[in-house]
Amino acid sequence: MNTKLKGNLLYGQSGGPTSIINSSAYGLFKEAFKSKYVDKVYAMHYGIKGLLNDDLIEIINSKNLKKLVNTPGAAFGSNRYKLKEINEDLATFQFILEQFKKYNIRYFFYNGGNDSMDTINKISKFLIENNYQCNCIGINKTIDNDLMESEFSLGFASSAKFIINSVVEIALDDLSYETGRVNIIETMGRESGFLAASSICAKVKNLSPDLIYVPEVTFDLEDFIKKVKDIYTKKKHCLVVVSEGIKSKDNDFIQNNNIDAFNHPQLGGVAISLANIIKEKLNFPTRYFELSLLQRANSIISSRFEQKMAINLSSFALKSAIKGITNKVAVIKKKDDKFYFDFVNIDQIANKVKYLPLEYIDTKKSTIKPEYINYILPLIDSKDGILDVYLNKYFN
Repeated sequence: MNTKLKGNLLYGQSGGPTSIINSSAYGLFKEAFKSKYVDKVYAMHYGIKGLLNDDLIEIINSKNLKKLVNTPGAAFGSNRYKLKEINEDLATFQFILEQFKKYNIRYFFYNGGNDSMDTINKISKFLIENNYQCNCIGINKTIDNDLMESEFSLGFASSAKFIINSVVEIALDDLSYETGRVNIIETMGRESGFLAASSICAKVKNLSPDLIYVPEVTFDLEDFIKKVKDIYTKKKHCLVVVSEGIKSKDNDFIQNNNIDAFNHPQLGGVAISLANIIKEKLNFPTRYFELSLLQRANSIISSRFEQKMAINLSSFALKSAIKGITNKVAVIKKKDDKFYFDFVNIDQIANKVKYLPLEYIDTKKSTIKPEYINYILPLIDSKDGILDVYLNKYFN
């Protein structure tokens, strides 16, 4: 393996944008401009499509770069473009190789989730097979927290913090009335329930949801109706948090609309469906909330801890690439309550899913066990991360 390559750096963003992905970009660019081994820095416009369309953005070192840290969305454009297998589309990979040669790309970083890691995995292997020296590293990102081998995925903590605050605010609003509603809040999470589970942290303010449903456990509609009836009849208030990816006993999504480029279901609408069922079956007043893009675009109360981790992880990734590390994903590990950075093989993450551990799920009560709070709190600036913009600011 050759080390200390000298040339240009290429960066791309892929998949669903988050409030943290641009912090990862900032950390990478900041480190690149300090390195004598990086001449120019490029970002692909709209991910891998930018490379295929010869649409690259040259990044200039300026004080404006720091604005990336608090900018939600994907500043350089994202995509959900899936590369075919090399033997199915050799011409595309040959074109990618020519683009790398044209721009003298020696360091390649792709910032995304498990599907995005599939992209960099294919490119990295093709470059190696064709003896082109370029160190390729994936930078983890996804709000679902479903990436294998990482303590948490960058983007998750800020989204979880938004969800927790939203739950607290909705609960307080409903408790303003003697008789409230059945409030159903829908979070993202196609296969993993980490985001929905994070709502249990509202327990810190004594406002945890009455029911929490995640994809890891089969959703029983009749049991759901019964529990809502019992809770609302007793309290005249009922707060439910549900993941978009919950499935029936037949393994069908409760709500499923379309299919994306990676052949994944595009979900959404579970909350309104369940609210309508409660209205029809029980005639209780209901309200539904689909947090949708708000939870991943959150920049108002994003996790300061996560921002720092994203910046430092990218810096670590580039320093390691310069030393010769390639065909890896930079991940976050934890030992003895201390976080640190490491690398895993791309094959360990690409196209794989990490699920919420069953030990955190209380299936009998349809909720999440309080032990999960210990996992989340360090990621969201400790307990002050819950309503830190509001309650703690004005009432301490």
